[in-house]
Amino acid sequence: MPLVVLLMGCSLSAKTPQKTATNQDGQFNGVTLDVSRHHYHVATLVKFIQLVADHHGQFIQLHLSDDKDFAIENQQVGQTRDRAVEKGGVWRNRITHQAFYSSSQIHYLLMIAKQRHLTLIPEIDTPAHVTGLVNTMKAAGKAQLAKRLSWQSKSYGDELHLNATSIAFVKEVDRQVATDFAGQANARFHLGGDEFTDKVTKNTAYIKYLNATSQNVEKLGFIPEAWNDGFLNHSLSALNHHIQVTYWNWTADQSGKLGALRKKTWASMPRLIANHFKVLNYNDYYLYFNISKQNLRPKNVAYMSSDMKRYWKPTLWHTDHATKLKSRRGIVGSSVSFWADAAGKITDHQIYRAGEKFIENFLALARKPV
Repeated sequence: MPLVVLLMGCSLSAKTPQKTATNQDGQFNGVTLDVSRHHYHVATLVKFIQLVADHHGQFIQLHLSDDKDFAIENQQVGQTRDRAVEKGGVWRNRITHQAFYSSSQIHYLLMIAKQRHLTLIPEIDTPAHVTGLVNTMKAAGKAQLAKRLSWQSKSYGDELHLNATSIAFVKEVDRQVATDFAGQANARFHLGGDEFTDKVTKNTAYIKYLNATSQNVEKLGFIPEAWNDGFLNHSLSALNHHIQVTYWNWTADQSGKLGALRKKTWASMPRLIANHFKVLNYNDYYLYFNISKQNLRPKNVAYMSSDMKRYWKPTLWHTDHATKLKSRRGIVGSSVSFWADAAGKITDHQIYRAGEKFIENFLALARKPV
């Protein structure tokens, strides 16, 4: 059993999203960085871009919004430089103290990524994981709008209502973010969609919400992506099939009755592929690096890396269970993910140093024949 589990975790024009840079299934591989719960300096992100490019990776996904921060400049949310102070290259909201990337910093990172033929993927996670967004809005004098948009879920905290008001709001947030990330080859936009519901019956409101927000970023020239949580077996035909599904877990790490129920009703990766969805492998058992002091110890990093090298392959989609997938057909690629829920005061340097070899090993594995 992997230790990672034991220890856990430019102008826009309306156009059709560009096709994947490679015609081979499984060859779009990269790294996901939780820049909301740990704010990396721009110079560190440049190092990650160089590392991924040097080892034949194709993308870095930036998880820009979560319960801690809304980590990108955005007028709609109210995360703006005129409400912030800059110190040591970091913009920080005067009231919430959230750290965020300015539009100019994103443009700089995009320039570096283009030079290295890498795609930068923004992730604005909704309808859950929005406490950082809600707090930013309140600090910007938009408390009434925040109250109208959100509600308190017992399971997941602040969530957006799945209604027309939220759809209109998120479409504008995403449009502004898309402006910063425009002009890339193989441009993609991750819409979130993880850990937002305990429902195992048809969720018509979420289908409408995800279809509307995904079609919005498609019109802006991006391939839409979303986590697999909201893709239920009996609802697959109703969902936008242009969405590429980033597959992390079959049960959202739930055990007991709810976990068993989810396993019956949430679409598996093979089921999604059979229903003509493109998927990416984000297996949370082997490919999640949860940042903590314990997980960053050299012996633990070495174990996680060696265990991944020994057992994981791009067709192994659910924890460490045996897979019946025989090929990469339908699998666009894979990602390792660095999550910062418990990062505390761990530094950029410590994370990069601990993760460097893990990333190198993963990118080599992701390219190997199945």
